[in-house]
Amino acid sequence: MKEEWKQNFRILWFGSLITDMGNAMTLPFIVLFIDTLGNFNNAELNLLGAAAFSLTYLSKAIVSPLWGRLADLKGRKLMCLRASGVMTFTIFMIGLSPNVWFLLFFRVLQGAFSGYINNANALMSVSTPSKIQGRVMSKLVTGSITGSLLGPLIGGFLATWFGYRGAFFVTSFLMAVVFLTTWLGVSEEFTPITKKDLQPALPLMKKIGWSFFIALFGSLLAVQATTNAITPMLSLLVRELDSSGQNAVIMTGIVSAAPGFATILMAGVVGSLIDRLGALRSMIIFLISAIICLLLTSLVQDIWQLIILRFILGISDAALIPSIQVLTVRNVPNSIFGRVFSYNQSAQSFGNVLGPMLAAWIAIGFGYKSIFLFSAFLELIALGSWLYYSKKRNFQQA
Repeated sequence: MKEEWKQNFRILWFGSLITDMGNAMTLPFIVLFIDTLGNFNNAELNLLGAAAFSLTYLSKAIVSPLWGRLADLKGRKLMCLRASGVMTFTIFMIGLSPNVWFLLFFRVLQGAFSGYINNANALMSVSTPSKIQGRVMSKLVTGSITGSLLGPLIGGFLATWFGYRGAFFVTSFLMAVVFLTTWLGVSEEFTPITKKDLQPALPLMKKIGWSFFIALFGSLLAVQATTNAITPMLSLLVRELDSSGQNAVIMTGIVSAAPGFATILMAGVVGSLIDRLGALRSMIIFLISAIICLLLTSLVQDIWQLIILRFILGISDAALIPSIQVLTVRNVPNSIFGRVFSYNQSAQSFGNVLGPMLAAWIAIGFGYKSIFLFSAFLELIALGSWLYYSKKRNFQQA
């Protein structure tokens, strides 16, 4: 029984990899697929492509608290099955889309029923021995990041070999495999409760302290917004830095992949640091590191400086999300754990929507490099909220 968490880890790591790989496989060419569903001009395609991306995260942000409540009633494994099962269906239906409105409807539905990775994180964080939580949670993150790195490459090959629709059908099949492996292989010690026995979340959150939750949700939104702010315009920044433009596509790929590769390579080391230093101290250290890195990135003059600094930022990313998860486990009681994790998921989803949207306006007014100053400002606010929480906690313990 004690070793069940290891089997859970292997299956949930695989599930996280396939889930993010599935998203990354189809997103790069979804605008091209939309173009085959009607006669659209460039402006309409840009709008519809943005809608296909942002509506998924918006519906996810709105609906997540409802699934968090159900997780506290029925357990996290059921939520992983719900997410992977519905994603199997919605991706398959997107592949059958006769028009763009059909596609957008199922993208919204996909977002509303998503949450495999967040619930996998929640399940692992409560079942992993406390002494190695940092290491395990850091390594679990590498599953989704590996998927996001491999996804565009595999998706490109699938779209070439089987067409756009075929790529969606293959992705749907892979999600069905995730559903089956999670159903048959993941174990969770959880006793379902009735709605009457469910403790209300707000009184317990108030008892823990609002300063903790402001720091928690604010930092998740800031980290996610920072991660995605530059993404839609990264190729344009690369073109600006590399005036020759001969290898723009390859260099954009390298710049995009640099943070992910850093996170994968350094996850074990960073996880051990979290276990040794503590999640709160690690959070503060790596937020400071991220802020310095982002400020320096706003001053880059050539493409290699950008690649090196994006790689260093990835090391910070390897620590921030696992630290947040460990802090959640250590501070939040099991009775409201599912709901708090769902609020975490909502904060991340809002970051996914707000980051690129605000970054686009900043880029129009002040240039692409200003996006990194904006990102550093968000991380600075997150750092300030954790420093305030730390000071308040030390004062209360004194």
